[in-house]
Amino acid sequence: MTSSMSSPHQPQPAPTSPIEIPELLEKIHAFIPLRTLRHSVIYVCRQWFLINRHHITPRELVWEYHYQNESMSKAVPILAYLGRIKLYFRSVNQEQCQVENRQWKVFFNALKGTHTRRLQHLQQQRDQEQGQDTKMVGRRLLYEPTPILDFSLSGTYPSTKVYELIPYLSHVTFLRIDQNWDHHVYPYKIFQGCPHLLRLYVGSKTRVEMFGDWLPSAPEEQQPFTLRELILHNAYLKQDRLEEFLGFTPHLTDLHLSNLSIKGRPVILPDQRYDCRALIAVIKSLGLPLKTFHFSVYMRHQVSWDALVDEDLFKSICQDSREWTFAMGDLTPQLFQNIQCLPNTITTLNMVNRHTAYYTPDSKLHLFLCTSPQLLHLRIPRTTYHMSYLDLYRRIPSVVFGDRSTVAQETEAARYPVPGVWACRGLRTLHIAFETPGGHWTNIRLEYPRVAFGYIVKVCPALIELEIHAPNNWERHAFQRYDLAGGFCLLAGLRDLERLRVPEGPQKNVDKLHDMDWMTSPRNLSSSTGLQNRKERRKIVSQWRGLLLAEAHKDSKRLKMLGDEFQRHEVRLGYGL
Repeated sequence: MTSSMSSPHQPQPAPTSPIEIPELLEKIHAFIPLRTLRHSVIYVCRQWFLINRHHITPRELVWEYHYQNESMSKAVPILAYLGRIKLYFRSVNQEQCQVENRQWKVFFNALKGTHTRRLQHLQQQRDQEQGQDTKMVGRRLLYEPTPILDFSLSGTYPSTKVYELIPYLSHVTFLRIDQNWDHHVYPYKIFQGCPHLLRLYVGSKTRVEMFGDWLPSAPEEQQPFTLRELILHNAYLKQDRLEEFLGFTPHLTDLHLSNLSIKGRPVILPDQRYDCRALIAVIKSLGLPLKTFHFSVYMRHQVSWDALVDEDLFKSICQDSREWTFAMGDLTPQLFQNIQCLPNTITTLNMVNRHTAYYTPDSKLHLFLCTSPQLLHLRIPRTTYHMSYLDLYRRIPSVVFGDRSTVAQETEAARYPVPGVWACRGLRTLHIAFETPGGHWTNIRLEYPRVAFGYIVKVCPALIELEIHAPNNWERHAFQRYDLAGGFCLLAGLRDLERLRVPEGPQKNVDKLHDMDWMTSPRNLSSSTGLQNRKERRKIVSQWRGLLLAEAHKDSKRLKMLGDEFQRHEVRLGYGL
């Protein structure tokens, strides 16, 4: 007689339906409208709930202190299930400060309560494991408290708020402390309160002072840290204390000390001087596994990166480095030539500046981009890039300077560089600021954003992260036209784009949803609202037929005047709509 009961050790039968395969089931759910997912699908069974959990509880919370009470009441309950939180303070007057103080109490109490509940949850798990409760061990709660792993604090706030939060951030692995004005930080308190820290960023738009010791005073308490990345921006510090601290960071791979501040100006005391070569010697003696390294001093270019490259000092501590970070003042034509001669291919280029720095047409950055197909990441948010570099087919009208002198007009016209096509077609990250032709002397036109957006889409189709910055409020208006005519929707061609940041305007720039919903999930575009918005867009575009014909006629004239100037550009870049 054969038993109908199967052995628990026998292989399980293959799934008979696609919905039994979690990976396929997740793909199927991607076609279901979001509202249906939230109100129906998640209640079918536990598996369906877990697959769609990220649609219910966001992974990141940005808490800005202009939220209404209703928004706060929605944010507080989900704090326990977030892995990333960003706080932003913006108080500039007494009234805003009072509002922020009230909201700070709400957030602080919620964070404290979340931390307490998580500790209780962990204790319950330990008790269950010790008691061997087979009914409870291994059961997964629908909403398990999640430790906060990524925490950012920025804006304008008292430095004391940082240390009020530290006791409740014990599981944080990335901590960012940024200020708009001067402030100070106690490194020892941070590392003591966040023992699992892997990445630390401390910065300021002006200056941040690193107070006190970095290590415990008692030698028996000095243990190696887990830190992998340390970035200090506009910081004032004692170099000997930093060097002592590095002896306890055996896993450090990224060290960036950008625009180090000098406290004793104009007379610099001996203990307030920075010595890059001495720091490199310490790093070599410790044998740190650095992959990226940067060192720069604000307004004092004591470090000659040309010399460091020639002497192989940089290579001696970052043997496999493919990422370079420079301050604007350290960047020279000779340096560009030197880094291109290095055996390691440069895939990441960063530039850090305290204030917005303007590039001149004779800079080597444009040539570097046009001859570096291996570049994957370019971050130059405070280094302006002249928009004329992108205007291959002269779509931007000539600037009229009115009654300005002929010499002034010729000088301004000479600033406009010769455009070209970047060779880095595989670029994945782009942070850039644009300088518009004419600056304050001309009105912002719709051609500006169309040229920029169109160039980016055609030349960098593989972008995952895009940030467009503006050097000042005036040029910011060039990218505040988010409607269809401004070309913002051209970015829909970036199929892999996951993160987008554009300049924030003083007023709402989008009056109608149909200008923006191309950015939303495909499931929303198929809804009734999405279809209606698509009709609205088509109606607007249908009115452009005459404009497109006129633009094509102007194009033919321009190309005849230019002759063979741009025949070397084989790729046709369609910027217009």
